[in-house]
Amino acid sequence: MKPFRIKICGITNARDAALAASLGADAIGINFYKGSSRHVPVSEAAPIVAAVRGKATPVGVFVNELPEKIEEICRLLHIEVVQLSGHEPPAVASRLKFLRIKAIHVHDGTEMYRHRNYPCDLFLLDASVPGVFGGTGKLLDWGKIATMKPGKPWLLAGGLNPGNVAEAISVTRPDGVDVASGVEAAAGKKDPNMLKSFIKNAKDAFVNVRK
Repeated sequence: MKPFRIKICGITNARDAALAASLGADAIGINFYKGSSRHVPVSEAAPIVAAVRGKATPVGVFVNELPEKIEEICRLLHIEVVQLSGHEPPAVASRLKFLRIKAIHVHDGTEMYRHRNYPCDLFLLDASVPGVFGGTGKLLDWGKIATMKPGKPWLLAGGLNPGNVAEAISVTRPDGVDVASGVEAAAGKKDPNMLKSFIKNAKDAFVNVRK
């Protein structure tokens, strides 16, 4: 799986999706978890997927969902990449015939060891907040992941914003970055200027770390 450089998560409408894609985002996340403030009903997701088709990759975000339900939603919407952001056991991920991102909520830095054999194509490292499955805006302690070796491509998330994304990329050297609350005017509503700055700063940083 080719890593996403920039993923904009928590997209709730076609306008924000189209804007993110036009500014250079590689992927957008659509959250189907009903407990999220950025939840998108399946009945309202098709225009969002259509807005980025051929421009950016739509990612279906799920939390502790049944594999057959994930299959049903993704087949209906023609989504080919799923993100598992809950406590999904390896057996669930193994049943999914999609490209799979597994979110790891980092607490003490040992989480990667426990997930070293998890059946996925990409890891996403996020800050840990008890009872919450991402999108909190809490900054991930970059020092805790300094010695973590995912063994496969990975995305950095957790408290990223236009002001710190370049430093985050320079320090942690991820394959890509993921942001939700850090580019929002309100939960699920992206701020165009913040979105533009984040994507530009991230792109520039990825160029610099590879020089």
